[in-house]
Amino acid sequence: MPEESSLVTLRAAIEAIAPPVDGRPGGLESGAEAHVVEQVELYLPGFTDMLAALLEAYAGDVRPGASFTELTPEERGEVFRIMGSEDSQDLREAVDAVFVFTLGAVYSESSAPRGERPAAWDRVGFAGPSDGHPDYRDGW
Repeated sequence: MPEESSLVTLRAAIEAIAPPVDGRPGGLESGAEAHVVEQVELYLPGFTDMLAALLEAYAGDVRPGASFTELTPEERGEVFRIMGSEDSQDLREAVDAVFVFTLGAVYSESSAPRGERPAAWDRVGFAGPSDGHPDYRDGW
């Protein structure tokens, strides 16, 4: 299980990626934290702590002496941009993982109880999965 301080940093990252807007829930309100941690830890146990350490380390490049959680959402975005433009593919993929798993938690079926339609789908106008064109379903 990740350290509590790492979870605080991860929450700040999720908040910057998917903030609540116009009364609509953001990533934290959608339960993205649990999804992000689960997926990251399945990929590489302990990686949540490493990811948080990287975010904290790069925060100083944006505002010297500040922790990631002390940064504004715009400054957190700058941390993501700096990390995402590094030469290290591993570092770029770490940033990608936070974005993919956060947005996946907010907009995918994982954000709804099993068998229920996710509320985010209605907010973005997504009709849901398609069974395909009827002409191509013969024999299914």
